[in-house]
Amino acid sequence: MTVIAVAVLVMSDVTGALHAQDDDPGVLFEYGTWALMQTVPSPVFVYDGNESASRLQFAMRWNISPLNYSFNSNPLVSPVQFFKVNPVRRYGGSAELTVMPEWAAGPFRYSDQGRFVLSAGLRCYIPAIEHGEYLAFSFGGKYRFYNNKSGGQDGSYSAELGTYTLWGTLGFQFSYNFSSQSKYDFGVWLKYY
Repeated sequence: MTVIAVAVLVMSDVTGALHAQDDDPGVLFEYGTWALMQTVPSPVFVYDGNESASRLQFAMRWNISPLNYSFNSNPLVSPVQFFKVNPVRRYGGSAELTVMPEWAAGPFRYSDQGRFVLSAGLRCYIPAIEHGEYLAFSFGGKYRFYNNKSGGQDGSYSAELGTYTLWGTLGFQFSYNFSSQSKYDFGVWLKYY
């Protein structure tokens, strides 16, 4: 009888160690893996044109959300999140400050815009199906900072629309830029959590 009791005690201790849910990897691991996944850029096509010719220029864009306010968060937790934003809270209805660095694959041929653009603005998300997990929309405004080819700095306002699916991992964005240097851009939104 004592052998059975010891065997049951040992087995319960061993099986408890086999459950992955019991292991907490820690905050450093959680934020470290999340930050690593955010380094993967989203592809975007930018209008490159002047009065005589135009083309689309391929670029890569990253999205940084320093501040997000959720309209549908649990009342027991803060509606504000910094940098690491839960996708359920983002696409379930929220507003966020956003910073988007963008790097063009090559120089612009027709416009006087440099290869690097930094945009900053405000974006709002509206859930459409299943609290935004299946389908969500966004609208926003931003200001684009960039250097021109002659060495000076320039900028323009921009209006943005987007649609997102698959729990926010895939989306499409379109921006109309109030500038003669680059009138519009559109791209695929890839977000990994």
